Amino acid sequence: MFEYQTYPFVKPPELSDGNSKIYDLSIVGGGPVGLTLALSLAKQGVGVLLLDEGNQVSVGSRAICFAKRSLEIFDKLGVAKPMIEKGVQWNVGRIFFREQEIDCFDLSPEMLSKYPAFINLQQYYVEHFLIDAVLKEPKIDIRWQNKVVNIEHINDEIVKVDIETPEGNYSIQTKYLVACDGSRSTIRKLKNLEMQGERFEERFLIADFKMEADFPSERWFWFDPPFAPGQSILLHKQPDNLWRLDFKLGKNADSSIAQDKEFISSKIKSVIKDRPFKLDWTSIYSFSSKKLERFVHKNVIFIGDAAHVVSPFGARGANSGIEDADNLSWKLAAILRGNNKELLETYNAERVAAADQNIACTGQSNTFIAPQGEEATAIRNAILEKAKTDVFYKKQINCGRLSIPCVYGKYLNSEEGCWQSQDLEPGRAVKDCSNDNDYLIDKLGYHFTLLIDENRLSEDEKKQISDAKIEIIEIDIFKNEKLSKLYDLVDGGAYLFTPDQYILGRWRNFRFTNALDLINSYMSGNLFEQDSLIKTEQEMIDEEIAETLRNVHSLNVIN
Repeated sequence: MFEYQTYPFVKPPELSDGNSKIYDLSIVGGGPVGLTLALSLAKQGVGVLLLDEGNQVSVGSRAICFAKRSLEIFDKLGVAKPMIEKGVQWNVGRIFFREQEIDCFDLSPEMLSKYPAFINLQQYYVEHFLIDAVLKEPKIDIRWQNKVVNIEHINDEIVKVDIETPEGNYSIQTKYLVACDGSRSTIRKLKNLEMQGERFEERFLIADFKMEADFPSERWFWFDPPFAPGQSILLHKQPDNLWRLDFKLGKNADSSIAQDKEFISSKIKSVIKDRPFKLDWTSIYSFSSKKLERFVHKNVIFIGDAAHVVSPFGARGANSGIEDADNLSWKLAAILRGNNKELLETYNAERVAAADQNIACTGQSNTFIAPQGEEATAIRNAILEKAKTDVFYKKQINCGRLSIPCVYGKYLNSEEGCWQSQDLEPGRAVKDCSNDNDYLIDKLGYHFTLLIDENRLSEDEKKQISDAKIEIIEIDIFKNEKLSKLYDLVDGGAYLFTPDQYILGRWRNFRFTNALDLINSYMSGNLFEQDSLIKTEQEMIDEEIAETLRNVHSLNVIN
């Protein structure tokens, strides 16, 4: 089992000798998102001041589902290996209605990627592995028990930050301040900013318990099970023989239930029967779906839960925050090296769009999992009943669309020619693919990368591309059949990837000026075309079903 440790307070130099240096970049909040951002920046040579008001990792398992995209980001930071070794890997989910299994899904049917669709790993382990890496990184100055109490814009270039510590207060000045301080963000309050959206009344309970069982490492979700009529229940396996049970309590549930061990034990026993277990941690929660209108406010930037919050259905909270960090880190590094500050507008546009998608997706899941009113519940249950034998209705089941990278719009002049795959159009995340003894993801770092058929570029073109700091991956499209087939890559074609592993452009008849022009436009802060995003079939189905359930409830309330 995990052993919590505290990290020592070290007297800051500002308290010891009155040091008044101006920091390039300061991060507030040492959770998974803040730690990921700090490490990402340090890997790119940027010095970071990281302030955290606590002195240990999060108590309780909290976020446990970490998606393949997060693992790929952790891989760049050098921390994926211990997480994979400790975590519980899974790709398969099973859905039950009452007493019967009605669907089973596999999130990685192609098995081409280096990492599984998900690992289950308690948040305290994730933070522990990240902190271990941070403490070894000379570019990061992490300060425990340093609480931000006020911020003030000195001018358009500098923010003054007042900090409270056990040994006195001090102030720093910083060129950029990044708020990674969670859903109750102090920085957001100090800036008088409010997130807009909905707060839901439904209450849910998490119960972590230790149990030895031969259940497979899968995600099991029950609608209206016989052992808990009218409820929805989720069961997940974690490391250390810990299991998580997540179940709906209803709108009027008392928060004291989280301490009612007899009640919680009865709920656990209803699922696992007479197997012995030991209760480890409980938490009662309701949730909101909200976001800031903008994430960038001059030189104060918001990421993770400080910028957006969603329901937990689909594990889109921590994972989207980690993606925020990956998107932002290389852009801040580029700006500190002298790039146009307008580049931050691409972070704002892309991650606000991602938050909108996550909020829409989790809202639709919540509507299906916890429909409001008897008629909406009856319609939902009718879909589940028909899904036992009908594939059409199986597609309508929504027990939480699990975290995948969000889709941005296309940038101007980012695509040329006809392509078979919509899944790999500009604005979408790179798909990993095995290639002999390695993987595509292993070749992608904090730089723009061109994927192209070998012998397509002249030596002069290679030099110009290299001078523009673009990495080149040349492949033989006939020998690398899996990769060329996945990317529909033919002779003369090419893909351009961003430093956070998104597809920025693709061309059937590539000219090196295509890449140079697109990168120059992107780095100048030009934004994607708002009307370029096409919804997938599943997204349209989810939207239609959720709208039906909401309208039924609204009509009944009006009548």
